[in-house]
Amino acid sequence: MTSELLKELSLPNLQIIDTRLPDFFEIGFLKSSLNISLKFSELEKTSSFIDNEKETIIICKEGSENESIQHINHLGVKNIKRVLHFNDEMRSSKLFDIIISISAEELVLDSLHNQKAIIIDSRSKENFKSGKIHNAINIPINEIASASTKLIKNQETLIYSNKGVTSMLASSYLKTIGFTNVKNVWGGFEQIKNEPKALID
Repeated sequence: MTSELLKELSLPNLQIIDTRLPDFFEIGFLKSSLNISLKFSELEKTSSFIDNEKETIIICKEGSENESIQHINHLGVKNIKRVLHFNDEMRSSKLFDIIISISAEELVLDSLHNQKAIIIDSRSKENFKSGKIHNAINIPINEIASASTKLIKNQETLIYSNKGVTSMLASSYLKTIGFTNVKNVWGGFEQIKNEPKALID
């Protein structure tokens, strides 16, 4: 990565949106990136995370450039500056970051034994009422930004959604604002509810 591009990607007034699938995003992305995956369909719920006027860089899978541009255009973003592919140079740069994902089984064990962790269910209120893991609190994805001011940035924070797409967006957002111990739950509630030791309320 050229020093000019690295400097550009480090600018605080730049918005980086990564459209790759959560499975790829979690193992390597640029700091301050939001993972609004092409699989994320509830685009109207992202308004609190993005600035439609900011210069925006899209990170996408090779071959999905046009689809990614259309996806981001649907968010109302007006100023797309570049479309880039995540590569080895980014992986070796100072901007490289990851998100740890844990399994449904690990979440169940944490819900039973880890009193220091906060468990966030990022699904809708309706889905939350129909069933949730023991000790989870409901913060729907469109309320994550406003609720984040009441959360502790260095507390272990475990986030699940229905299948893991929405929770990765929530996890990536919290990392952009300085949360240091965020973990996504792979497979979401669809996996959690099948765990034999899960306490489902």
